[in-house]
Amino acid sequence: MSESPTPERPPRAFCQATGFVYQTIGFLLTLGTCCWWSFAGRVATEARPSEPGRQVVDVMTDASPAQLWGLTAVCASFVGGLVLVAAGIALQHDMSASGRFAKWFTGAVAAFFTAYSVMCIATFPGWGRTPTALVMAGVWIVMFLLAGASAEELRRNPPPKRDSSWTPRDEDDLRKAASLRRRDETSR
Repeated sequence: MSESPTPERPPRAFCQATGFVYQTIGFLLTLGTCCWWSFAGRVATEARPSEPGRQVVDVMTDASPAQLWGLTAVCASFVGGLVLVAAGIALQHDMSASGRFAKWFTGAVAAFFTAYSVMCIATFPGWGRTPTALVMAGVWIVMFLLAGASAEELRRNPPPKRDSSWTPRDEDDLRKAASLRRRDETSR
């Protein structure tokens, strides 16, 4: 009786799966933050100019601490989502430094959302602010743990070196030569 060989697990399968999760969560955070940002103005108080004759709001002087923390949380969520998408792509393509970068970045954002959660519970109670901050802290802590495991896997099993003397210009020239489209005569 011959046994069929079992396929080996790819050496960095966890990193690639983490990259997929990062891309998915990053996309949802980026898209969701855009929607939540516009909705947040409906449930939160808005900043008003502190001087009676001034028409324009200066965020740094007119906003309350709760509003500043909320604004920073929204910006961190949006930018963090974009960075998660990029880190996910890097993890899926076995970039050796991507695990360490993802670990430090998600750790910093997780620390911010944990501090924001503590501030919401202690100082800024609200029906929407505290649960949202707690959920975001939880999401970023999970992302941090995934990044730590991926960084360890990349450290234990580094990707092969990519020794290539090709430059991006060489790749572009090859792509143009192999293209079936006619050359544009106007851009010589």
